[in-house]
Amino acid sequence: MKKRNVLTCLLFTGILALTSGVFAEDSAYLKELGEKLKAAVNAGEMTAKEAMAKYKAAASGKPNDTATTINGFYIGTRKDDEGQLKAAIIVPSKEKDKSKWPLVTFTGESLTSQFDALDQRSPVAITIDDGQSKKVIIGRDDQRAMKKRGGKGGAANFYSIVIGRMKSKDIELGEFTMDVDYATVNRFGSLKIRDAIMGKTVKVTGVSGQFRDNLLLIRKGQTLKVRTSGYSFETSTLSFAHKFNVLERAVPFNPDAHGVPPEAFRGFAGTLKGKILESGGYELLMLVDDVASVDDANKAADPKSIKGKRVRVSGFYNDHADKFNGLLPNDIIRVGMLHRNAAFDMFEVTDVLEVLEP
Repeated sequence: MKKRNVLTCLLFTGILALTSGVFAEDSAYLKELGEKLKAAVNAGEMTAKEAMAKYKAAASGKPNDTATTINGFYIGTRKDDEGQLKAAIIVPSKEKDKSKWPLVTFTGESLTSQFDALDQRSPVAITIDDGQSKKVIIGRDDQRAMKKRGGKGGAANFYSIVIGRMKSKDIELGEFTMDVDYATVNRFGSLKIRDAIMGKTVKVTGVSGQFRDNLLLIRKGQTLKVRTSGYSFETSTLSFAHKFNVLERAVPFNPDAHGVPPEAFRGFAGTLKGKILESGGYELLMLVDDVASVDDANKAADPKSIKGKRVRVSGFYNDHADKFNGLLPNDIIRVGMLHRNAAFDMFEVTDVLEVLEP
């Protein structure tokens, strides 16, 4: 038997041994990689030792020297006009105009299915190897925790704005404790976390950079709002979100002022007209002047109960990104929205976004 064939057999044996300990969700990716590596060894393009090192790196979930990692935020999966699934992430950059931030799209069910455990706007890292092999890297433990949506034994994804009162802080460690008055949610899994922290004292960790300066200015007993990315049930600890950062003083929480909808308005589907009070992070807070139209899908008992009140709307990326980035406080807009789940306080933008003349 030729030396190269012997090396290939040894490589194949080693790959089989490694694959036996790999989770099923990764097996297809690793099988494809193993075939490519064996072919590369047979062609003399790399040694068996190099191939085995590359395979071990992939099996352990660690990028190898040739891999590139893209860090971004998952913004959704949908079918294109041809019925093919496409998952997209947006990649933050130094560009102030968020509409110019890169949008990366991934196709193929084997890849897009790896996003299933994620909430929209969840932080995510993608490895791209050899310009073609792509893999979502969140960490297997994190993926299982996300799928359990708050089960014990790990940190669960919780991308939220949390409002509460400062209780204590440690500037050097970049952490503080707060008594929680409110937390935004837009997914089922987040409801369990919100219920677990409402009215309780929790720790927030991971504050760094300029946001430590913000923390320094907030005194005990003052109200603040912070954007979080995760929650540990075991330690009652929230993680500070390092993208689209928010850590600042806030007025004491008031449901009407924050945009918590009246019970009679929950389930609304239609178009509202009103004035923008706040905008950022692909969501806005508006003061409603009028109910422009009510869709057939409406389930609100009294759509007009929102007149003169505030409402929060999210999802202004993809088709609405350019127009959203041009919006300013006090702009009068007409916007379509849908309250997909009445348990949430946030509404989703639909197909209408128009700036009206004052």
